[in-house]
Amino acid sequence: MDRPLRRISEKGWLGGVCPGIAYWLGLPTWLIRLLFIVLELYPVYMILWFILPKEDGVPEDFAEVTGD
Repeated sequence: MDRPLRRISEKGWLGGVCPGIAYWLGLPTWLIRLLFIVLELYPVYMILWFILPKEDGVPEDFAEVTGD
């Protein structure tokens, strides 16, 4: 890759990190932003998986409350 890895603040929402990485890798900026969100939330999900108690069965009003 002959493109430099730099922040592109004019195209960024915060500091221009995602557009800079997207330009460097030759990928769409939205994809880099999505990857950052997914990778950031994954550790939180894993922690909650271990600390939240498990419900026995599905609550009767689950579909009404969640719309599922």
